[in-house]
Amino acid sequence: MRFMLLGFLALPLSLLTHFSVCAEELEIAFSYDIPPFVMNSGTDGLELEIVRKALSYRGHSFRVQQYSYKQLEGAVARLGLDAAAGVRETDDGTYYSDNFIGFENYAITKKGSGIVLKGIEDLKGKNIITWQNAHRDLGRDFASLFSPDVKAPYMEKYHELPVQRDQVSLFWRKDKTVLIIDKSIFIWFTKQLSGQIDVTDEVVYHEIFPIPTEFQVNFKSRKIRDDFNEGLTHIRRTGVCEQIFDKYLK
Repeated sequence: MRFMLLGFLALPLSLLTHFSVCAEELEIAFSYDIPPFVMNSGTDGLELEIVRKALSYRGHSFRVQQYSYKQLEGAVARLGLDAAAGVRETDDGTYYSDNFIGFENYAITKKGSGIVLKGIEDLKGKNIITWQNAHRDLGRDFASLFSPDVKAPYMEKYHELPVQRDQVSLFWRKDKTVLIIDKSIFIWFTKQLSGQIDVTDEVVYHEIFPIPTEFQVNFKSRKIRDDFNEGLTHIRRTGVCEQIFDKYLK
């Protein structure tokens, strides 16, 4: 840190002035807490650290606004925020970053349920709990079976919930249920719930989805999007990104 500070002070005044003018404080939308990715009411977490480190490479900082996952997709185009983290690219007139985070999604069942899942087609007719917009995130085959416009009777057993703690809690409270979720998030919330409900049943992780599901950050400004991509490349190349993942996931 001392070396970085000295190097910064050694820059010509004209460059410092240009740097301070170009740097911005942004208002960025993140999801509600999904530890270890977003934590402590949006003040900490793996996603926040990656975005903060990448943006700080060009001097930008940000304030956090938290929304449900479904609301994130319109936070820039409709609500006017500067950026939203943890979205997937759509044609909405905003500027999308490189992939910055990936989720290892599994279909999780209790071993005692006897549920066998060899592919996505086997999910039909099962009691399913997952996150908002999962039908858009889990690939074409999943979308063809579970998009909102599908009117098949089995859709009555398919539920997308906005809060991932609630998803995990409901899974542990119900029998013969399939939970579709990132493995790290499932383990984190299971530990948090262990003193409140019975979480001792053995579980099975069914690997039926492409791993990982990648997400981006979308921006109102193309320039800041480019600054973010440059910073993201830098923290990956220098090992900072790996250190952040190790901090939260190991």
